This record gives sequence, structure tokens and C-alpha cells, in this order.
Amino acid sequence: MKNSEKGQVIIIVAVLLIVVLTFLAVIIDGGRLMVEQGEINRAADAAGKAGLIVVGDQMVTQVVGAQTAAASVTLTATPVGNSLGPTLTPTPPADDFFSWINDDHRKTLIAPPMQTLVATYVLGSAEENDHGLSNPAVTRFEITYPDNYHPGDQNIQIRVRISRVVAIMFGRLFNIEEGVLTGNTIQTIPQR
Repeated sequence: MKNSEKGQVIIIVAVLLIVVLTFLAVIIDGGRLMVEQGEINRAADAAGKAGLIVVGDQMVTQVVGAQTAAASVTLTATPVGNSLGPTLTPTPPADDFFSWINDDHRKTLIAPPMQTLVATYVLGSAEENDHGLSNPAVTRFEITYPDNYHPGDQNIQIRVRISRVVAIMFGRLFNIEEGVLTGNTIQTIPQR
């Protein structure tokens, strides 16, 4: 090999090394960002499910109250020839949970006090997962309950959106030092 060819090989190796290192930096950052995106999504899912637990507990409380009230009605026999006794209203089967929830119960499930309670549990779950408002990297935290609700809907939904600033380790190569990742979830519970 001639001296001039040795110089050319060094230049080619140097350029290829820069390309390979840049490619490696993109792979490392991309993998780390995928992991961070997964963490944000899991935190949003967990927060939404925490809110659903509150709604589910309230539904169970309402159904148990309705079933207890129906079971505690005492009937007295009416002698023949006198006025009619109490009228019996048919009740749903005890194991048909959603039939026991009436429109008044549904109004309670979406009333402001319940919205506040759901939001408290959602935020508490996010805080436990280090994706709440106390984390300075969290730039946006939205809770929508009930989400797109209409009284005749089959389901009640909770929407949680968390946005967080993340550092891009090798971003200086591309003049990008940080980015924002967002996790969204919609959690649903039947009401009918």
C-alpha cells in the first residue's frame, strides 16, 4: 500500500466511525425514550384505574343500599274486603348488578363531589408513580371525568393525560437537548 492510500483509508475509517457513533447514539437515545414513554403510559393507566376504583366503590355502595332498602320492606296482610295493601314493585335479580343502578345513582356518580374524589385518587396515584404535579419535569397533567358523558351512555370514562420533559442524551449532536413525551389513557367502567 502506498502512503497516499494509507491516508485515504484513515479518512474513510474516520468518517465511518463518526457515522457509526452517531447511529449508536440515536439507537441508545431512542431506546431510552421508548422506556420513558412506557413509564409515562403505565403511570397514566394506573392513575386512571385508581379513579375507576373510586367510581366502582361508589356503584357498589349504591347497589347495596338499594338492595338493602328493597329487602327491608315489610308487608302486612290486608283482610279481604278492605282496601288494597301495598303495591309490590318488582325488583331486579340480586345478581344483576347494573339493573340496580338508577338515574339518581348515575347523577351521583358524575356530580362535582364525585369528580373531586376521582381527581384526588387519580392525582395521588400519579404522585406515587413520580408522574404527578410535584415532579418538575411534568409539564401537563389533565384529568377529565366524566369524559364525553351522556346520560344514556353504557359507560363512564376517565381520561388522563400526562406530559413530561425528557432529556435527550446525545441530542447535542442534532442541536436538540430535550423533548416532551405524553401518555394518554381512557379508562372505562360500565354503568348500564
